[in-house]
Formats: sequence, C-alpha cells, structure tokens
Amino acid sequence: LAKPYLNLSILSESPSVFVDRSKAFGRLCSAMEKWVGKIALVTGASSGIGQDVAITLANAGMVVIGIARRAELITLLSTKVTGTGKIFAKKCDVSNETEIMETLNWIRREFGGVDVLINNAGIFRYNFISQSETTDFRDTFNVNVLATCIFVREVIKDMKARESYGHIVLLNSILGKRVPDVSVPIFGVYPASKFALVGLTEVLRQELNFLKLPIKVTSVHPGMVQTDMIKVFESQLAERLPKLQVSDITASIVHCLETPPEVRIDEITVNPAM
Repeated sequence: LAKPYLNLSILSESPSVFVDRSKAFGRLCSAMEKWVGKIALVTGASSGIGQDVAITLANAGMVVIGIARRAELITLLSTKVTGTGKIFAKKCDVSNETEIMETLNWIRREFGGVDVLINNAGIFRYNFISQSETTDFRDTFNVNVLATCIFVREVIKDMKARESYGHIVLLNSILGKRVPDVSVPIFGVYPASKFALVGLTEVLRQELNFLKLPIKVTSVHPGMVQTDMIKVFESQLAERLPKLQVSDITASIVHCLETPPEVRIDEITVNPAM
C-alpha cells in the first residue's frame, strides 16, 4: 500500500505540516509517559481502528476501557498487551443513553473517571437518502452525533471535577470535510452526521477555552481505511483505490496524545498517498 501522509492543522504559525507516521511510534515510550496509569475510554473497541488504538494505548502504559456491543471481542485483546497497561472490556450499546450512563458511572466507581476519550464508534448506512428508512436516519445520528455529545459532556465533567488535564479525540471522516462526486452516491446521511461533528468540535474547543479547562480536543479525518466498514464498496474499482491501514490512524492519534501542554493539534486529515 502507498505510504500515508498526515496533514496536521495545529495552533502555530504554520497550519499544515507533514510528518512520517513512524516518528510518532519512535517517540512513543518517552512522550507517552504522562499518560502512564491514566484512564482511556475507547468506544467501538471490538474491531478496526478502535481495537488497534486500545492495544496501542495499553502497551504505552494506559488503563484502557474498551466498550462495544461485542465485549467478548475486547476481552480477547488483553492477550495482545505486551506493555504495562491493561484493557478492560465493557458491553455498551452507544445508541442507548441508559447504557452509556451506566457504563460511565461504572468507570467512575471503578477507576475514578476518564482522562482520554477516543470516540471511535460509528455506523454507516449505505443507501440513497431518497430510499432510506427513517430508522436509518435516526440510528446514524444517535450513534455518530448524539452518543458523541453524551460521552463528551460526561468525560469533561470527570476531568473538571478531578482538576486534571485531558484529551478528547473524535474520529470523524474525510466525508466530514467534503463529499466526493462519485458514480453511485450511496452515502446516505453519514456525511451529514460527520459534518455535524465538525461543528461540535469547534464549539467545544471554544467552550473549553472560555472555561479555561486544560482539555485538548482533536478531530481526526481518515480517508478510506481497510476495515469492515468499507466492505460494501468492494469491487474491482474499490480494490484498486489506495487505502489506509488502521495502524496509520492509530499513529496519528498517538501523535496528538504525545504533544506537550503548549501544543494543540486541532485537526488531522489522513489520506493515502496516490
């Protein structure tokens, strides 16, 4: 596969720089020391990006709470942890607010709260909008937008109450920046849900600045990633398109978490090099 590049929009004089993803992992042990023993909540951790991020953060010394509807798949990840951290699995349907709150309250009781949120869970209902069911619209926004809002609200409460620094990473999509002109546009309302996250992230960033809370927010916009989510696009054309690996996205997230207090990475767009 082609080597990916990261387009980093950071709070500096130069808004975009390019870095090789290998540099992030090269500094992993030293730059991630501030997070050793801290609590990371990873949603959608049973497969794909969420699974890879959970393992990587645990290997960096974090205590990772992985949640998904298929919690048994997360439990199996503990055998892949070679670092000093741990992975705990918790069953949670993020489309259900009651289950979300029960999970967050369990984390508070058992671990004291969340220091890092990796909001990765999402769904993509492939169809024409004109042929979609109302349940498709509702399910997409419940998982991709409403659940994100609930998780963000609650972890900020934790961080504020504990007077601790924190980091919120929202997994967005290249479709949250632009909708490509393709021959069969079966995107449904997925791009709309991801554009909503762009607005949410910017308002949240301004809010945290106004409240003077030491919490960073980063929006990650991956291009096409080799995961189960893109299987619907499997065709001769799709197979020829360059794709990212989940480890490429994990590397960009690690890079954000490595930043010192005076550096803020607001957004990363990750695309495979053509």
